[in-house]
Amino acid sequence: MKKILFPIDFSCNTETVVKKAIEFIPDLENIYFLYVVPLSVKELEEFVTEDYTKSAKKIAENKMKSFIKGLGIPNKYKVDYAIADGDPARVIIDLANTGTFDAIVLGHRGYSYVEDFFIGSVTLKVISSVSIPTIVFKKARKKCE
Repeated sequence: MKKILFPIDFSCNTETVVKKAIEFIPDLENIYFLYVVPLSVKELEEFVTEDYTKSAKKIAENKMKSFIKGLGIPNKYKVDYAIADGDPARVIIDLANTGTFDAIVLGHRGYSYVEDFFIGSVTLKVISSVSIPTIVFKKARKKCE
């Protein structure tokens, strides 16, 4: 596997998933992080202005740069990233199905209001709809701080 898509949500287990994947995938060369600013709530569409979207993307970009720097990824890997907006599952699926990536790596659940589900709804939608191999890492048993 050469180029891997890593959709991330900045939840507390994101770093663990990325580090496990780097150890797990022996022929990894290019790491491509994707964060999607979730703007998928239909009832709020008319309240989400272009300024809000730009501001949210700028905040996400700063978080992404800090996140990548904090990972300490060895220089042998090429690291790229993108910040998008919309429905996270739809954006991830569309990007994964472009033919650009060899596989996708996801955590089994990210931020969520419901802790009792085994797998998150975004992860479930993605693994059901992408045409590339998908690796799902289960989150740590310990609670995030």
